[in-house]
Amino acid sequence: MKNISGFSAKAVLLTASLMVLASCNDTWNDHYSYKNDSNYPVEKIDVTLKGIEGYKNFYKTLATTDMCDKYGKRYENSDGSYQSFLSLLNQDQFLTVWAPSDASIPDSVWAKYTDPNKDDALNFEVGEQFIKTHIARFKHTIGGLDTTKVFMMNGKPVVSTPTSIAGQAYHGTDKNIRCLNGILHCLDGNIKYLPNIYEYITTSPEYKTILGDWYASYTLEEVDESRSVASGIDENGEKIWIDAVMIESSVLLKRYGNINSEDSTYAFLLPSPELWQAQFDRIKQYYVYNELSLNNDSLQKFYAGNAMLTDLTFNMNRKAQRYLPDSVYSTRYNSGENRRDQKPYHIFSHPFDPVTGIFGKGQCKDSIECSNGKIYITDNWPFVDTLTFLRNIKLEAENYRNLNSLFSVYERTVNSIGGVDLKSPVKVMRISYSTGELSWNARFNIQGNLKGKYKIQAIILPNQDEDNKPIRLHPSVQFNGESILDSTWIEWDYFDYDGVRDSVSQVMEYYIINDPSKVDTLEIGVVDLPYCAYDMNTAPLSVTLSSRVNTNNVDIYTSELWLDGIILEPVVE
Repeated sequence: MKNISGFSAKAVLLTASLMVLASCNDTWNDHYSYKNDSNYPVEKIDVTLKGIEGYKNFYKTLATTDMCDKYGKRYENSDGSYQSFLSLLNQDQFLTVWAPSDASIPDSVWAKYTDPNKDDALNFEVGEQFIKTHIARFKHTIGGLDTTKVFMMNGKPVVSTPTSIAGQAYHGTDKNIRCLNGILHCLDGNIKYLPNIYEYITTSPEYKTILGDWYASYTLEEVDESRSVASGIDENGEKIWIDAVMIESSVLLKRYGNINSEDSTYAFLLPSPELWQAQFDRIKQYYVYNELSLNNDSLQKFYAGNAMLTDLTFNMNRKAQRYLPDSVYSTRYNSGENRRDQKPYHIFSHPFDPVTGIFGKGQCKDSIECSNGKIYITDNWPFVDTLTFLRNIKLEAENYRNLNSLFSVYERTVNSIGGVDLKSPVKVMRISYSTGELSWNARFNIQGNLKGKYKIQAIILPNQDEDNKPIRLHPSVQFNGESILDSTWIEWDYFDYDGVRDSVSQVMEYYIINDPSKVDTLEIGVVDLPYCAYDMNTAPLSVTLSSRVNTNNVDIYTSELWLDGIILEPVVE
């Protein structure tokens, strides 16, 4: 990658694109210039800064710190030397510098910053977290009454007012100092570096191992085509990039929120390390995959972690949070899903209530300011399993297409029952034996179960062609080809001829019979599933419904099934 004035093209383009988002003023306004008269010798920023008393340490830091790419590799000159940040301030490109005063930082810290023999890690840290926090591209003058957002060279947004930036006051009238290649402002203090939420959880010693490394392991770099320059197509039909701007992308960031983005504002509910580990150990038991499954341990960790993340992230912009302070929605909120199930998924009432709110002091023991929002650390797990990851599983019968050709199967829409209109039409699968037989078996394969207990139910509507006739069904359940729910044992006591009490047991087939006057939900039984099949292409679980209508009872029962669906409801113990 070629260099532009001491910076890689990639870095320049990335930073410039970020700065376009800010309300920057790249037009010099004489009204706000400092010492702006024809007799004053205007120099470049590096020379100007060197001559100002009280800011010598920042100058030394610039001179002893080399510029690096995002991986910490120093930019090298043609002669093998490295490019210092001071050389940047001598280039013919417009910059704005907010110089921190010598007095604002302890001498011990300045000694570290100005050390000419910094190792690579410290060199990178000082450049990214200190120097770049005080420099921005383009001209940013101070004046008027406006409050604006400025994006610094490291992408961090800071709030600028007529009297301060990021809460740090200007040193008297030492602002808007005109230079040949930009503007210099002098501060009484220094601008504090704030990590974004993603940076915090991936670098914090407390969270890096338990959450950060896992989060980062699913993060990749992708070309941002909208901000990159291509020069054609290679022999494989792929674009050739002469200046590629790379962005971090992750399935987790896409799913739960771009907490690495500096132009968004998030709230992140972060369980304490102890709470995270305890909840992870509990939840992962639902994601125990068959030992024969490929990468079963990795699947368990990934999906248990996903379950943990479900409602931790909240986009706090006004469009996403229209009902604050009454309620707050996590990034996983979907209005259609909530209307369908009539459940308050991903919604939390009165989030800032001091006692009960998920962000309140009664629930959170600490909070951490970040460059793109705030982290709330909690020792309390405020989530209900059945409203997050442990959901009902419903097979919509009308969408099931795997029954064999022996059946007459087609979709029907029921608008009313017994002359009474339903609140909303119900689509059903109508099943009957195509040859006119009364008895039949219909097997339904169900995907996506977790390990544990489920109550299995069938939702049956009346046969609209045979009013007031219920259907008589024998249900059975199979898992991995083995029957786990079929018939039942009936046991009763009796007395023999000698008056001795005894008992007898017998396997009896059991039946479910619907009420033809309503949409009837019938319980099939409770099963304990030995392992998870979540997000697998296979369906080890199946439910078979068998018609038990014959010539002896056909006057009582209908042999046609009008099935809305089969539900697996988790049993929480």
